[in-house]
Amino acid sequence: MTRIVRKIFYAMLSFVLSFLVVMAGIFPAVLPASAEQTSKSVYEQTNVLDDLKKSTIGDQPFDLSTYNFDESKETKVLSFVEYCYSFYSAKQGNYGLYIYVYNPQGLQFNKYSPLNKIQFALGSSTSTNYTKYNLKYLNCSTETNYEGLFYKFRVDLTDAQKEKVLKTVNSTERIYRVSGIELVTSGDTNATEYGIATTYKYSGYAAGYGSNENAASTLVCNTEESDVLSLKVHPTVYRPEGTNGENEYTQDSLHSVYFAVPNEYIKKYGAMTAVHAEWLNAVLAPALVTGNGNVYNAVKEYLGEYMYGGNYWWWSDKDKNNDMPYEIIASRRMGSVENTELSMPLWAYNANQTYQGKFDPPTRYITNLYMLFFTGGGTDSADDYTVSSEMILDVLEESATKYGGVLINGKYSSKMFDSYDTKFTEVNIKADETYQLTNAVIDKSWWDRLWGYTGDVTTTTFDNIQAIYPVKDSDMTGTPEEICNRLYISEADYENFKDFYNKNKNLCTTYLFRYQTSDYIAMEAATWETDNGSFWEGDGIIRTYTPDRIDSKNYFFQQTVNLDFDIIDVTFSNGEKDTVIPVVSNPIDVVPDATPPVLTISDEEIDWMKILKIVVGIILLLALVIFCWPLVKPLFVAIGKGIAWLVTAPFKAIGQAIKKRKRRKEDEENNNGENG
Repeated sequence: MTRIVRKIFYAMLSFVLSFLVVMAGIFPAVLPASAEQTSKSVYEQTNVLDDLKKSTIGDQPFDLSTYNFDESKETKVLSFVEYCYSFYSAKQGNYGLYIYVYNPQGLQFNKYSPLNKIQFALGSSTSTNYTKYNLKYLNCSTETNYEGLFYKFRVDLTDAQKEKVLKTVNSTERIYRVSGIELVTSGDTNATEYGIATTYKYSGYAAGYGSNENAASTLVCNTEESDVLSLKVHPTVYRPEGTNGENEYTQDSLHSVYFAVPNEYIKKYGAMTAVHAEWLNAVLAPALVTGNGNVYNAVKEYLGEYMYGGNYWWWSDKDKNNDMPYEIIASRRMGSVENTELSMPLWAYNANQTYQGKFDPPTRYITNLYMLFFTGGGTDSADDYTVSSEMILDVLEESATKYGGVLINGKYSSKMFDSYDTKFTEVNIKADETYQLTNAVIDKSWWDRLWGYTGDVTTTTFDNIQAIYPVKDSDMTGTPEEICNRLYISEADYENFKDFYNKNKNLCTTYLFRYQTSDYIAMEAATWETDNGSFWEGDGIIRTYTPDRIDSKNYFFQQTVNLDFDIIDVTFSNGEKDTVIPVVSNPIDVVPDATPPVLTISDEEIDWMKILKIVVGIILLLALVIFCWPLVKPLFVAIGKGIAWLVTAPFKAIGQAIKKRKRRKEDEENNNGENG
């Protein structure tokens, strides 16, 4: 009997000890002594290593020897510190949250990047969403042999955020469920997120902040490991082959990302029913794609220069007597009327601003051009040339040093954008939300193309495109084109998507998350030289254009991009309960490929179209004559007789003159004979 009681006692003791170990946390809390003894301003100025040396991890004093530089170790958070919480509103001025980071790889962090952030939720409920907060760098370790090994940040709460946090937490226990921290490494464009996956539970008060102002500190922090979902997010975009019906050059774009969710999460929590994400919307300034090497070489010398148009010439800040010999104009009617006419011009770069007569002023003068891409040359080289996302990103990354000015998210020059939001877009999109796309295709017969007719327009609407879509094996059957149209992804991303799906399909479910539609503009543009005197006519204002001088292998494009797109958390539902799981994933810039215009004309069409028109005209004339022959026969007979008379009359006159002369000669000879 004694043995049984002893076993029960040891079992209960083991359970209690295990419980205490869990409550103490796998990830220890750092509680700097200075956090309870000094003012907030002084505390923020104390060095991170000095704080740590006065701190405890778990129940043990901080041991610096256990934290060394080691490239095999990952960056991690040592602690999430709550500073001077009080339920008295008058004492909440010193309240703050601080992060201590261990940097074993000695990474050089971009200390002041606006993309340095932390992500956490408040309270114990697992159905609440997470929030991202900015981090303010305070200092890093500077002691010899420990330079940059530890970093200290403050959670940079706005007044509204601080008020919300203080209203959510309570005096009994303040729960902070921290999922990850995002830090930008110097030289990188985007932040890297490091998982924390820890719930910090604070109770008690720092000395002087509780109900008894004279009491010593009762502040305690327990930690627990929590669930996080690590995702690798990949972007894609879908554009129907036609326009959106608004005009001849604008297409719908459906922005999506895809990622793989381990099936164990779905079995445990149910189907994924919502995605909580954020990004910064920005619209790129117009970019030019050209297949003309001469144009490319000339224009690139003026990238970033302000091009001002006068009555008869252009100049820039770089060269007051600008000698760039090209104009580039995109026209609404480009390709649907004769090449000799560019009516209704839309965008013009380095073009005179005094259009008169049949030439309307362009809708927009591009006074500054920052993006230029060369197709490599060749006939019609721009008609099917796609500018990859990587190429656009390379130009954006160069812009900070090349063009400077205000930097968007601390990395790209604002000059690269027509517009950009000042605040991140934050959405929590449900699985039952849908999108709609329009595909207006212009079908031109050879007859339409020959005479410049508009052609037949066929409009298709894609309805009920699910925002959150789990990809199935049946979706991956058919040709690449069929699969991409079925899933609404870019054909350029097909191989990567297929490989990703195949690698993950045994253990994971691949999801497509469609989160935004936008307008994509691509307009074919014509270029011609402006330094030839014969280009001008009359007073130099009315212009003439000839097919020999127009080169159509160019286009402008403009599109919406999503900067620092990040999935914050996802919601799973089993029909009875919603569970929000935080996500650890590196933010990405979603910059879709730039695709060529829907409507283009061939550079080779200029010659053969002329010849074809002449041939068709002759055939039509002959057909008309044959059909109307009974009616026009008398006319043609009269015309024929007239022509015959005109042709033969001179010869008849000459013949009569010869005969008359011959008779005169014979008469003279006869007269001479009679006289002899």
